Amino acid sequence: MLWSPNTQLHFPFQNTAKDYSGNARNGTIYGSGVFATKPNGGRCLYFDGTDDTVGTPSFGLSGTVVVFAADIRCKVGSYQGILSTHYVSGHDIMYCSRRGGTGDTYNLGWRYWTGSASVDAIATSFFTAPYEDVWVHLLVACDYPGKKTYFYREGMPFGSPVSMSGTPFFPTTDNVKFIGCYVGSSSFLTGGYLANVYLGTLLTMPPDAQMLANAKRLMLGINPIW
Repeated sequence: MLWSPNTQLHFPFQNTAKDYSGNARNGTIYGSGVFATKPNGGRCLYFDGTDDTVGTPSFGLSGTVVVFAADIRCKVGSYQGILSTHYVSGHDIMYCSRRGGTGDTYNLGWRYWTGSASVDAIATSFFTAPYEDVWVHLLVACDYPGKKTYFYREGMPFGSPVSMSGTPFFPTTDNVKFIGCYVGSSSFLTGGYLANVYLGTLLTMPPDAQMLANAKRLMLGINPIW
């Protein structure tokens, strides 16, 4: 199982919501919590899109870079929250989603707070064919002081880094983290499958070659070497 000093959460979803990060932040499954078998023989958690989510104990983050990765299989639909953190002063401070709405349903987004507004960095067409309703590995690396968001698909860079507006607020505040929904248990729920959910933090953004190597390691389920 994945573990490094930088790992904050790791949910393989092998029949439980146990956290293998070494931090004992075990998840609480809300809804049916149906586990399924992936084509490669691994296990995953199925989210029915109506009431299934996973919540964690409340905790904050430290560092300057957030790295989030997951294996996901989902269909076109409304917004689907993959990872979220409760509001601070009424604003989203960390939210990864499959986007929704006309012309937006194939996009992957990472939302951050500037101190006055919530803003989205977008990976356009991330889920277009052949990545619609099939297993795909996603990774987002958000460099807050560098004001860049990096997206990776299947262990490879996806598009160019997206510039961030204003002064992005690093999500230090202690909050519950939710997997498979948007800031709670009843809105913008994922309809599909999730496995190997990973959340890590770094002190600085690694060089491109190191980031690429770790994107591939996470895709293969190998411990990242930061």
